[in-house]
Amino acid sequence: MQKSKMFFYVAGVCKMAKNSKNNARYFVLFIIYIAILNLLFMPPILAQEPFKEIRIFKDIPYTVIKDVDPNFTSLDIYTPLTGEHFPVIVFVHGGTWVQGDKGRLNEKIKSFVKADYVYVSINYRLSSDVQHPLHAVDVAKAVIWIYEHISDYGGNPLNIFLLGHSAGGHLSALIALDGHYLKNLGFSNKIIRGIIGLDSAAYHLPTLIQSEPENDYLFEMAFGNNSDIWENASPINYVEKIQSAPPFLLIYAGDREVSKVVNLAFFDALRKSEHEVDLYHASDKNHVGIERDLGKSGDIIIEKIFQFIHKQLKSQ
Repeated sequence: MQKSKMFFYVAGVCKMAKNSKNNARYFVLFIIYIAILNLLFMPPILAQEPFKEIRIFKDIPYTVIKDVDPNFTSLDIYTPLTGEHFPVIVFVHGGTWVQGDKGRLNEKIKSFVKADYVYVSINYRLSSDVQHPLHAVDVAKAVIWIYEHISDYGGNPLNIFLLGHSAGGHLSALIALDGHYLKNLGFSNKIIRGIIGLDSAAYHLPTLIQSEPENDYLFEMAFGNNSDIWENASPINYVEKIQSAPPFLLIYAGDREVSKVVNLAFFDALRKSEHEVDLYHASDKNHVGIERDLGKSGDIIIEKIFQFIHKQLKSQ
């Protein structure tokens, strides 16, 4: 089933719940649909047996927030067995800001670690428990923790690259371009060496929200219904305001028109402001597969990512 159709069913159930006298019944249906969505679109999970060529550090807290499940403010680190000063990949999961998880050992992680990267996967608080800007606040805190501690795990804090899928791509771009997220914590975007966005259509939120009315309840949970907030949460609106931005690699899937429109607009805005940016159209991938298949045999996307990172490392 297409992800957009599943979201349509979820949103429909939620709307019925809002207008029905029997809210409890529809709330239960909503929970069931969210569970199904998680099962359908969660990256494949491998058995958590020790992998001989990878060191794994699970559920490390990057911050502590009162009355918040510590899972939402934790991260996992995967490293080669020996060595140090490895470049660092920080994966920020997607899920429309309402679901998703840092996941477990998979082919994507294996591919990066085999290529001598330290791989970090982070969680952040989700809606409807929180709304914007708290998702981004959490991601900023996680990146700063990584910058301050990753050398203890063999990573090079000067070579941190953010890899965000969907909502995760939006959050990665937002904390890099809207300077207050890192500045409020005593840092700047100079701690981010580069950003890879996997099929995020949220660089301009109003365009995404208007293009997918079937998902309006999910967007409302994450950002409310104030269009000024949508603009404020859109990374594209900070491109001209910021003096220096990390290099971007924007990758969009072949089957999603809104992603094409938004990525092209974001690419043009970055280029016109003389920020470094590359664009790749993954014509054979859909929104889910572009992340799910990353690192699998024959995957081209991960090669594009390696090329982008190697180019940045050579420019040191």
